[in-house]
Amino acid sequence: MNTRPFILPPRLLVIATAAIALPVTFNSCRPKEEPTATTETQAIYVAELHQNSLSKTESSFIASQGDSPVHWQGWDRNLFSRASSERKTIFALIGSGTDANTLEILKQINKSPSTCTLLNEHHVNVLIDSNIHPDLEFFAAMLCIQSRSPVATPLLIWFSYEGKPISWSPVGPRSSRDIDGLISRMSNTVYQVWRDDPDYVLKNSRDDFTRRMESTVPEPLTEDTTGLTLRSVRQAASLFDPTSGSIDGIGNLSPARYINLLIQASYHPDSSETQKKRYTKTAILAADHFLVRGLIDPLDGGVYAGTQKTTSALPQFTKTLGAQAHSMKALYGLYKATGDARYLKAADSISTYTQKHLVLPEGGHLLGIIHASNQVLENPCIWTIEEIEAALTEDESRICTLAFGLKGLGNIPLVDDPDRSYFRKNTLTWKVSLEELAAQTSLDPSALQLKLESITKKLAKLRTEKPYKPFVEKLSTSGSSALYAGACIAGYRATSDEKHLKKAQSTLAFVRENFLGDSGKLHHARFNGTLNLMPATGSDYALVCQAALDLHEVTLNPDWLQWAHEIHTQMNSLLSDSSTHLIKEYDGTNYPQTYKTEVIYTLHALNNISTWSIAYSNAYRLTLRATDETITAQKNSLESILLRSASTAPIASIDFLTVDSILNLKRVYIKTPATSELRLAACKSQCQIISVTEKGSYPELGADAGKLPGGSATVVLRGKVIGTASTVAELETLLK
Repeated sequence: MNTRPFILPPRLLVIATAAIALPVTFNSCRPKEEPTATTETQAIYVAELHQNSLSKTESSFIASQGDSPVHWQGWDRNLFSRASSERKTIFALIGSGTDANTLEILKQINKSPSTCTLLNEHHVNVLIDSNIHPDLEFFAAMLCIQSRSPVATPLLIWFSYEGKPISWSPVGPRSSRDIDGLISRMSNTVYQVWRDDPDYVLKNSRDDFTRRMESTVPEPLTEDTTGLTLRSVRQAASLFDPTSGSIDGIGNLSPARYINLLIQASYHPDSSETQKKRYTKTAILAADHFLVRGLIDPLDGGVYAGTQKTTSALPQFTKTLGAQAHSMKALYGLYKATGDARYLKAADSISTYTQKHLVLPEGGHLLGIIHASNQVLENPCIWTIEEIEAALTEDESRICTLAFGLKGLGNIPLVDDPDRSYFRKNTLTWKVSLEELAAQTSLDPSALQLKLESITKKLAKLRTEKPYKPFVEKLSTSGSSALYAGACIAGYRATSDEKHLKKAQSTLAFVRENFLGDSGKLHHARFNGTLNLMPATGSDYALVCQAALDLHEVTLNPDWLQWAHEIHTQMNSLLSDSSTHLIKEYDGTNYPQTYKTEVIYTLHALNNISTWSIAYSNAYRLTLRATDETITAQKNSLESILLRSASTAPIASIDFLTVDSILNLKRVYIKTPATSELRLAACKSQCQIISVTEKGSYPELGADAGKLPGGSATVVLRGKVIGTASTVAELETLLK
């Protein structure tokens, strides 16, 4: 990966330094040769570039900016050719309707006539929805990483009309306080250099782009990898500090993903008993701190997407479908591991919230709801003691103060609020358990429960009456829907409750029926009942395939296995290199420029899924069920690279470490037809389940697969047969 910063010409160095701008891609000395670009052609006025041309049918986010004074354009294949006609640079803002900071930035831009005028006069302006184009967000984030800059959203990029990046910058919460100044300084820098010598800019941005597009894939790990993933898991587990209740370096990564990693690692057959207990204990502490007594909203349910700062006292007041899915999976897994009903109750409450608030009328699920502005005074999720006391009885106020840890000067720690922005403000999240609260108030738990229901109903009603209204992103994506289906399957395996299985089946069936185009190819998004033309990303393919494999395991329905194989094969035909088997995120269809993006890592600032990790797991699972040399080669190719990344960055490899733990579990080969009792017994255990039919081939079983008696279950651990069971009791013994 090239991390060498590029240096501005001396006359611009002061400007760029003042702008705290990230690199403008020019070398310190101009080339002596003649320019290779031909920019002497007279600029041609393109009328549509001088008005807001956003479509209101792409997403709630894009539609919300349709009346912006900025002349926003959409991201389409003709963008750069139109910009070329006017000989202009392009300014792109990459953000989403599930990111409160993005909405706040756009609000500030729209309120600033000078910024709008500057953008409209100097550039062709593009608004990119990262929920529709996640690969572009990852591409921009990698530019920041290559420049050794922190990643934050939204992301700003200035392009040449050839589509080559000139300059870029993340906009974190601190930068957003002076977004007008940041945009002004960077835009003026880019504009000045472009006006002085566009040929020079074109050449250098072209050369820089070529260098940056050289593969950033880690070298495959060739040395002994024994115990490598377990060492990485131990490093990840050590990141949790039980004293402060924080996870080092977690950033915007969902705490639930960290908790789920520890749960899965606690079942790894190579983990010692001491390590397993430690992983479970850490998962419990993290779940209690971040979820049960942290990010779960006590007023109308659901879980917030993550934390804004070091502790869980200041959440990101956004409830995304992904956050609900990750949290459900972690909490159901923790209930299965511990039997503690608190986690089952919490998971069920999140499931109930999702079905009530995130389901679309047409079916499927919307991406999320932002409940608050970043502006403290407009934030309906931040309360003063006086507001709460005015809404409740004296007795209810006393209970509420104990339940939510309310304080007259505010309950947000100074470490999260160093400049006292939230002085005398409180967030409402549970701080004690029902049992602890009953002891503190001397109330019977059932009577206390009634009091709490009255309190939360009153405060929820008051919150809806506050001036700021939630922003609802009604966009639906195939990948996020598959993620939710997987969470429901985790609920079924933890509880054996058929309602979870039915939700998983209906969710994935909706994807199968509504996210495939006329050609049968998977698509990325739907909005207002219409399928978006954007093909699926690599992440979509990986998540849908994973959910189909999970559903096949718990139902033994061969149709889901067949579809999983079709989806994985379709992904490979469109996005995988036929020789290396490496996967790019998007094929550039309908894009003005193809940007090769390979999503190996999870960037904690983006909380993205590692496409390669999930695709690797899918390939591994498919090869257990049929002999396919291409998929086997892909599994081996991805594994060696993912091992390298896991050895250097455990948190960035969280998906790989999680699936690796699962792939090392015992495997139960059930010869069909099987009794429902035997299938349910396997589902309740922490194992992989593989349906054996007369038509399939099973490399681990070899020729013996066809000889297995119907209704039997053969347990295998890493290619070694442990035993065969024909009854539930026998199977449970083998799986202990």
